[in-house]
Amino acid sequence: MFKTAFVTILGLPNAGKSTFLNAVLGEDLVITNPKAQTTRHRIKGILNDKDYQLVFSDTPGIIKESAYRLQDAMMGAVNESLDDADVVLLILDGQFPKIEEFEAYKDKITCPLVIAMNKVDLVQDQEKLQADIDRVKEYFGTELIFAVSAKENFNVSGIINALVDLAPEHPAFYDTDSISDENVRFLVSEMIREQILTQFKKEIPYSVEVSVTEYNEKEKLDEIFATVFVERDSQKGIMLGKGGAAIKNLGIASRKRIEEFIKKKVFLSLSIKVKKDWRTDDQQLQYFGYIKK
Repeated sequence: MFKTAFVTILGLPNAGKSTFLNAVLGEDLVITNPKAQTTRHRIKGILNDKDYQLVFSDTPGIIKESAYRLQDAMMGAVNESLDDADVVLLILDGQFPKIEEFEAYKDKITCPLVIAMNKVDLVQDQEKLQADIDRVKEYFGTELIFAVSAKENFNVSGIINALVDLAPEHPAFYDTDSISDENVRFLVSEMIREQILTQFKKEIPYSVEVSVTEYNEKEKLDEIFATVFVERDSQKGIMLGKGGAAIKNLGIASRKRIEEFIKKKVFLSLSIKVKKDWRTDDQQLQYFGYIKK
């Protein structure tokens, strides 16, 4: 009896959704960063076993009020993923559950719900944690709630077992040696954006988009050409840095991250271009894949 389920990961920004998915897969597939809104797209990660396949959708963190069209598109990806789900996995920050933030989503969850109280390794007051768990159970009307730490890989297996129990009988949807349905170009662009989130501050991380324009696979060295798009000329200057130092450091860090993932040497060329106010432009958002054609 083989079981397969589409599992939508739902949560607020910085709840640890992407860290959880990486822990499940045993691979740094999805980019992570303490900055909010690190995840912009719905990204699938696939966990395979001889008896089951769980297809996880890591979704952008829930935003109550969108500030620009990009955020509207991100919330559209969340709603689309909920429609496709066999099971919803809600990731809450065990320190600050903030369950009231999900009021608008309670009625949208029409399939079984599993809840992970994440980051419990950071919770000092165990009595408060238990009280929060009881409050979450009552609010969502489910007993399937687990105290976990994705970062420390604590009790992640308990979540997996619960998801498998809820999964319907069905053949695998994807090849059983796949960990994602995303192409390498997209994953590489995300890894470059991850380094931008780490290296730059203020508005820069939220104003950039990365596009891999060319990817040439070769026997000994893959060649990657990528463009980083910003919204203003001043941002381009910041990203280039004095004497090109900033983009050079970005290239070095990105290349190391990519090589660790694909387990192969790469040549990486980065360029910076300005696409004015792309986050509020439907045509540009469509070009970058946030809005469907």
